[in-house]
Amino acid sequence: MAAADEQLSTSPGIYVLGLRLDHAQQLRIGALGDFMFPAGYYLYVGSAWGPGGLRARVGRHLRGGPIRRWHIDYLRAVATPCALWVVPEASNECAWAMQLLALSDARMVAPRFGASDCSCPAHLMLLNTDSLNAALLPQAQAIPLE
Repeated sequence: MAAADEQLSTSPGIYVLGLRLDHAQQLRIGALGDFMFPAGYYLYVGSAWGPGGLRARVGRHLRGGPIRRWHIDYLRAVATPCALWVVPEASNECAWAMQLLALSDARMVAPRFGASDCSCPAHLMLLNTDSLNAALLPQAQAIPLE
């Protein structure tokens, strides 16, 4: 995943991180509480507006680690990154989350996950498909992780 880190821009923007969870797990997501996460493929929509932009924020998610600062950190501790899309300079994170939640095979597992600073139902969705592909978000740059 170091190669993916090198491809990431230091510009701000939005990203969609695909994660694979191999076994169903009950997880406590900070103050949100406990949720049952079924095995499967998840998409998480986030933004990177701090120092280092997309490279810093997404790189942190790819590396993982013991510190749980964001909701995604709790899921990332048990799930494997398997797909990544980025859009440097974009700021429509909520529009992307809503677009992905509207997919016919997407469902929300943890209400308000990743959406504590907006009015979206969630920024994380479980897909009922068996894989993620680069064409899922054609307007974004797909960065291979595997």
